[in-house]
Amino acid sequence: MLSPSKIIEINNERLKIINSPYNPITGEGSFSVKRTHVRCGDFPLKEMWLPDDFLSTGFCQVILSLGQRRYIENILHLEYNERTANMLYVEFCVQRFGYDFEFWAYTTAKISPKGGGEDISFQLNRAQRTYLKKLEELRTSNRPINIILLKARQWGGSTLTQIYMLWIQIVHRKNWNSVICGDVESQSNIVCGMLSKVVKNYPAWAAHGVKIETKPFEGSSKTRQIEYCQCLYSVGSAQKPDNLRSQNISMAHLTEVGLWKETNGKKPEDLVQSIFGSINDGPYTVKVLESTAKGVGNYFHRTWLRAVKGENDFTPVFIPWFLIDMYSTRLTKIEYRPFIESMNEYEMYLFELGATLEAIAWYRKKKVAMEEEWRMCSEYPSDPKEAFQSTGRPYFPRKYVDQCRKTCMDPAFYGEFVGETPKGERAFENLHFVEMKRKKDSKDNILNVWFLPDKDAHLYRYRYVVSVDIGGTGEKSDPSSIKVFDRMPMIEGGVPEVVAEWHGHIEHDMLIWKAAQIAYAYGKALLVVESNTLETEGTEGDNFEYVLDEIKDFYPDLYSRTSAEQIKEGAPVKYGFHTNPSTKPMVLNFMKSAMRDSLYIERSLETTFEYDQFEIKEDGKKTGAVEGCHDDRVMSTSIGLYVCYKTPKPYRIAQNNTGLQKRKTRIVSEASI
Repeated sequence: MLSPSKIIEINNERLKIINSPYNPITGEGSFSVKRTHVRCGDFPLKEMWLPDDFLSTGFCQVILSLGQRRYIENILHLEYNERTANMLYVEFCVQRFGYDFEFWAYTTAKISPKGGGEDISFQLNRAQRTYLKKLEELRTSNRPINIILLKARQWGGSTLTQIYMLWIQIVHRKNWNSVICGDVESQSNIVCGMLSKVVKNYPAWAAHGVKIETKPFEGSSKTRQIEYCQCLYSVGSAQKPDNLRSQNISMAHLTEVGLWKETNGKKPEDLVQSIFGSINDGPYTVKVLESTAKGVGNYFHRTWLRAVKGENDFTPVFIPWFLIDMYSTRLTKIEYRPFIESMNEYEMYLFELGATLEAIAWYRKKKVAMEEEWRMCSEYPSDPKEAFQSTGRPYFPRKYVDQCRKTCMDPAFYGEFVGETPKGERAFENLHFVEMKRKKDSKDNILNVWFLPDKDAHLYRYRYVVSVDIGGTGEKSDPSSIKVFDRMPMIEGGVPEVVAEWHGHIEHDMLIWKAAQIAYAYGKALLVVESNTLETEGTEGDNFEYVLDEIKDFYPDLYSRTSAEQIKEGAPVKYGFHTNPSTKPMVLNFMKSAMRDSLYIERSLETTFEYDQFEIKEDGKKTGAVEGCHDDRVMSTSIGLYVCYKTPKPYRIAQNNTGLQKRKTRIVSEASI
């Protein structure tokens, strides 16, 4: 724990950096690229902090060593006067444009200020300069400029992205076309209007005396051409993407991707791929996926997580709220110590992240005004995990979910277990795994396998548990979920591990037979089917009972909620795990403690997304998915895990080759576990 004196010392150092001079004309205070301080006595700018790459050019070295007058007289062999001095300075600036984006932006780009008023020169704020540093690291290393940008609000990330792309078009490349795509067309049109303003006000001297103009390309209202560099920029939206497909482009800025909705026949990843697929990665190509966080499990969130893990070609960039200078409240030196002594654990965490005491003081006041803590995290995130927080009443603590997520990985195989027939007496004959190609960016309606059953799987009783949560059959209804647990490590004190998962929409009778085939393949696993959903759906519930009655003659080890005593007394056997106001909290509480204590190994990343979206409802009693989300994986996992721990440990049995259909069904009930 830092002492108050040390905190004040660190805070003063941070404030010194924040308040240090920044001048995009001289380059002072810029940290986007490496710079060197130089002096030139007879130059209009006598002191400059120039990019090292520019300093290494012969033009820059000679002019700085000779000075302005001697360069004009000895190199250009011209008379030194105001006109020739001005011509040389203009050429110096134009040459510098290629290496110094901040200088170019302030000198040439006019934008509308926040809140309206006269147009102003584009001077980057501290958050923008932090983002620019990432852009420039990629550009100067001749790598594709592929960025996924997770934004807080009100700092101009979209503005910087678009003007940076314009810089590449005007200064660096010819025939270098770009695309701007938002969730709705109005978002893209705002960006387009900003570009048009910058181009319209671009000074002719900065383009070798040419007045830069744009015009509609081939009569299109959504594509404009910058004649000076023969570059096009097009606008479109995720709602109306047709004019963006299959264009010859080198740069694309996709904004507010977290809002892009998935509909029948149209997924965000499909549109992203159709746009990015036109870009051949190389130096100065740009792909920017940018958004505020809009929940977990969507395309933007999945792509962010993969970028953080280094599993795709995007560089993740997150800008926390405390890098935005307007979010600060003045504190006097006298107020420092009592303020520090009043700081809670989370505020100390903010200081550790890099926030100043002044920023934390602003945050404290704003948090009181916001009332709901989760909204504060969502609107003003301090780290990426906060940004993606999707509910204010999470059932599973975030640190438990994060712990669970650490063991997740991509499946080793995708496919199905296939028998002689998909259902009926021969469904288990010649049962074998058929590997398949999964649909692009979708793991639904196919078995995701991390570990196939090994050759000794059939030698153990209760080694595997297969749990099933039954959803609807329509595309808009809740999906069904099948989860497979391997309990072998429990024999020696270990924990069960998820080894396979199926998720999707399917007719209920086919779902039960599919689950039975999976269970059979995994050593004739204990098959646990959550029955509550269908039993309350009229005819579908009746059909559910019929299907389980149908497979009981062919599959052993079905889970039943009818106790052995009730069966002896002649009560009918009711198969399946019934979730009700008593059993649902029971399995969910068990699940929460298992996550906390690392009592199982999760492999499915999608399951952890559902954990994030699972909440306590407003009445404080009911639980379920956030509106518009699903909890089928939550239920199949919690029921399966509960049964894993309430069933006797696996044990070795003698091999039995008498045939499945001739064996008596083993009933494992709630009472027996």
